[in-house]
Parts: sequence; structure tokens; C-alpha cells
Amino acid sequence: MSKQMTQTKLEKLTTFDLFKHHAALSNSLPLLTPDSQELVKAEMELCAIFKAEKLDQIYYAWASNEDAIERAKKEEDLLKSQRKHHESQVQQIKNLLQYLRSTVLVNGNKLEGKRYQFSFSKLKDLKVEINSNIEDWSQQEQEKYCMLQTVTTTKHTVVTSMSGEVLDESTKPVTKTETIPNVDAIRNAYTQGKQLPFGVKVYQNYAIRRKRFLTQRLDSHPSNYPTQLLSELAAATESGGSTSKNELPQSSC
Repeated sequence: MSKQMTQTKLEKLTTFDLFKHHAALSNSLPLLTPDSQELVKAEMELCAIFKAEKLDQIYYAWASNEDAIERAKKEEDLLKSQRKHHESQVQQIKNLLQYLRSTVLVNGNKLEGKRYQFSFSKLKDLKVEINSNIEDWSQQEQEKYCMLQTVTTTKHTVVTSMSGEVLDESTKPVTKTETIPNVDAIRNAYTQGKQLPFGVKVYQNYAIRRKRFLTQRLDSHPSNYPTQLLSELAAATESGGSTSKNELPQSSC
């Protein structure tokens, strides 16, 4: 004997349709005979089972997507970390080329391999690199090589009614003052041979351009080269002396 009053295939209804169908069955009960009411109640029980399953599926979908979001966040963190790693590697490779430029090239502005050429062009301004906290500089050094930067940001807020009537209006300035290095003063002091604060380096910097020679095929297995070269760079710089014009520079290309 059928446990349903209607011929509706409950298993094929959507969540919304199941709720509608259940409500329709419930509303029809007062209008039916006792026998028909029993069939309707049985169908309502089946409907309730399918509704419960649909609601569980909603939960599973919600939780599954939350899990996917967390996995995506972890992937983003991994990608960000990997990106930083490779950016650091690129910078170190540029530093190696700058080091070779300052120590190997006496005349000319090119380093040439079998397949690639690196050309160097002098940048207009000397590079100033600061690897110390300016708050730790002496008062005299701060007076010579620092300056105060004051930035004022104004926030203007207007609240209006839907018809455009101004209900409230305010202007709130926010001022921030901080001590920053005076790179021009540092460059001038360097060119005059004056003593600079600890952790301050000034040197000539170069833009680096790459050129490919078309007479050779591209090496398809370059992965071992960067590690070897950077090890050579570390060994060279560790054996070096104090800061000088030939000290390892930072690339700006």
C-alpha cells in the first residue's frame, strides 16, 4: 500500500519545494477524511525526512566551502612565501652582478657569457642604504643627517538625508610627524669624505640590462646555477673588509 497521498516524487524536489509541499499537505489535513489524513501524515513524515537530508546537505556544502577557503588561504600564504623567496633570490643575483661590476670591470660596462650579456649604466644619484635604526644615532648625527616629515590628512565627512539635506558635517585633520633620513645630506657628507652614522652605506649604483645572444640555444636546466653563484657571492662578501666604494651594492634595476 502506498504511503503517500499524492504522486509527487519527493526525492526529486528541491529544498524549497519540499518545504512548500510539506506546508500544503499540512494545510489540507482538516479537509480530508480520516483515511486520507493517515496517508497525508505518512507523506508528511517522508517529506520531513527528505527535508532533514536537504538541510544536512546545506550544512555539508557550507562546511566544505569553508574548508576550501582555508585551503586557499594556506595556498596563498605558501605562494606569497615562495614569491618572497624568489624575489630575494633575484635581488641577490642582481647584487652579485653589481659586485662583479664594481670589482672586475675596470674598463667597459658589459659582462658577457656564452649566451647572455649584462650591461651596466650608471644611475644619476648615489645609492644610500641604511641598515640601522636612526633612533639609535647620536643627537649630533640626527641633527646632521635627519629631518622631520609632517603629514596632515584631512577627513571631511558629510551626512545628508535622502533628499540631500545636510544633517551633519565635520572636518577632522590628522597630523603625523616622524623622523626620516636626509639622503641628500648623507650623499653630500659621503662625497666630502665625512664620517657617516653606523649602518649607513653610500655607493654608486647601476641599472642592469640583459641581452640574449641568438647564436646559442637556451639552457633548459639552469636551476643549479643560482645557488652556486650566490654561495660564491656570500664567500666573497664575508672575506671583504669595511664599507668602501667597492663594497657590495644593491641593484635598482
